[in-house]
Amino acid sequence: MRTGELRRYHYFLILARELHFGRAAQLCFITQPALSQQIARLEEEVGVRLFTREPGGVALTAAGAVFRDGVQQVFQLLEQTTRGTREAGHFQDLRLSIGLREYGNGALLPVALARLQALYPGIRLSTREVDTEAQVGALQRGQIDVGLGLMFEEPEGTLPADGSISTRRLMASRWRLLVRGDHPLAGLEVIDLETLVRQPIIMFARDINPSVYDAIQASCRRTGKAANIVYETVQVHAGMQLAREGLGCMLGTGYVIGEAVHGMKTIPVSGLAPLLMYAFWRRLWCKPAARLE
Repeated sequence: MRTGELRRYHYFLILARELHFGRAAQLCFITQPALSQQIARLEEEVGVRLFTREPGGVALTAAGAVFRDGVQQVFQLLEQTTRGTREAGHFQDLRLSIGLREYGNGALLPVALARLQALYPGIRLSTREVDTEAQVGALQRGQIDVGLGLMFEEPEGTLPADGSISTRRLMASRWRLLVRGDHPLAGLEVIDLETLVRQPIIMFARDINPSVYDAIQASCRRTGKAANIVYETVQVHAGMQLAREGLGCMLGTGYVIGEAVHGMKTIPVSGLAPLLMYAFWRRLWCKPAARLE
């Protein structure tokens, strides 16, 4: 099989998943006319129509669905063969690119990276700032090898239906409020939302994680009052310093403010769902260090 044909099959699989020429062309890093030309050439080679063109996008024909399943098996076999060949030759790809938002992963990263270094001595790690919502697309484009995302809900409904992306929950953390040791709330064992919304709050900026930010705002509004956010930060330590100076109470989870801070107290917050941390990786073309099964 020539390289051009293999690339054409890859384009086909992306279009079969997206069912939209514009989105598929972006993921293929080619123009939409070029993708249409490649698909037309593939249909000519196969001898049947693989897609039906519709006003809102495209749909697989019955023949296209059969072709999709077969091509997926071919790519899976190629991936297994490549991995087996590398293992037989004692080859290890020790580069790993991790997509995350570092603001919310402080508690996990040192433990995870230490474990990776123990399993793969000499591993070379790089991190890339990628929003949780954008990690699946970054994986599909090969921009990262594994994603670490934070969310309130299970991610299965947002994953590609073809099973190309695998996921695993790593941990969950409840919300806490970081206050000075002499703050009037410091003696409480737990803070409810009615009490929380009456406090000046320091929290992460919305662009760190828009869906989580909006969910917190919605939960607070159900008390009849909006959260009194006095400062939004993209730096964890900046938020902690403001709270230390008594300029507000910092809202965060154990991922962010899990460690004891001298002269401060963290108080659990009730009424907010735990924040879930998930890992994402490609089911096929996945480096051994990125597999979490």
